[in-house]
Amino acid sequence: GSAENRLDEGLGGEIQIMSTLSTNELLGAVALQTALQYAPDRRLPLSKAFLVLPLLFDRSIRKILKDQRSAIVSCKDLILSHPEAFTTVSARFSDLSLTSLNTILLACEMGMTQLVNSEIVLEKVFFDDNKPARVGKTASDIMGAGPHLATLLREPAVDLYQTFRIAL
Repeated sequence: GSAENRLDEGLGGEIQIMSTLSTNELLGAVALQTALQYAPDRRLPLSKAFLVLPLLFDRSIRKILKDQRSAIVSCKDLILSHPEAFTTVSARFSDLSLTSLNTILLACEMGMTQLVNSEIVLEKVFFDDNKPARVGKTASDIMGAGPHLATLLREPAVDLYQTFRIAL
């Protein structure tokens, strides 16, 4: 009867939430791999790894970073050129911190990355940007933003957190 329907609806909601989480974490793994592929020695400190999702999960920032015509000089310069795109980085950092952590754990479990002395090191490439149809448009856009993201992430973590107004 009605109790069964409520149970089904409840489970449907939970399954929906679980699929959203896995989608975010899988896209997160794509974003993390991309950031690491372009990072020096294919490694990033955890402090910078936690900035990857807040930056690459935002459509307008992704679009700016993906644009090969953009000249990325510095983080501050980018914010001055596109202030509207970067106003919510701090809020997204908070909203996505658990997803970032889960993504890092997932990537380690998959054998894609390894945690070495508070740095994340890329061990194996799982997602191939030569097959964009296989990974989907969002993942393909994330991969396209990799080189410019790497330029941003070369700045000291302290400066990046201050520039994005992220208080820890």
